[in-house]
Amino acid sequence: MVTDAQNIIAIIPMKPLSQGKSRLSQDLTAEQRADLVLGMLRRVILAINGANVDTVWVVGGDERVQELARSLGAMWLEELGTDLNDTLKRAFDLAFEHGKSALFVAGDLPFLKPADIHSMMQASRRQGNVTLGPARRDGGTNSILVPLGVPLEPELGQASFMKHLTQAARLETSVAINSSQGIGFDLDVVDDLETLQHMEPGLLDRLAEEWKSGLI
Repeated sequence: MVTDAQNIIAIIPMKPLSQGKSRLSQDLTAEQRADLVLGMLRRVILAINGANVDTVWVVGGDERVQELARSLGAMWLEELGTDLNDTLKRAFDLAFEHGKSALFVAGDLPFLKPADIHSMMQASRRQGNVTLGPARRDGGTNSILVPLGVPLEPELGQASFMKHLTQAARLETSVAINSSQGIGFDLDVVDDLETLQHMEPGLLDRLAEEWKSGLI
């Protein structure tokens, strides 16, 4: 029997490490930012794997992103579009061509767990609903489950959560909202870094150690 998780392709869009987390550049070196990005990506892929999603696509990035993705059983795809939303839309369409629903997951969710991915699938009611996972701040969207064939256009960026809700209403498709700590807590700015290091002391060092040890 085909399970819900087998009907989904998870998609994680990435930037080259040299471009990642630029808003932290005054507090972290380029290598520290790269370690942070790779450590969070590792946790995100492992959480998706733990939810028994068969196919994970990491889209874009660079050689180290590609190496890490493949070491964890994910497929790596070259950049598909002209910007984040164009890339994600093309990835959604590619998933639909494979006969699967598409699950966008942000790559910078250090506390993501398999239970968070399961809750996205449960909220979708067997991929009947567009399911949105809001960010805890800035009105953003950190995860979107789009059922097969639903023409939802990704609108990531500021206030994207309301934009996605509005668009789903225009498409007359049902929507579920799935709020969880693992999906809500992303890491973009210095305040995030301070909050997350309070939640998990030594977070930066631990993330670096985790991804490096996985490649040995």
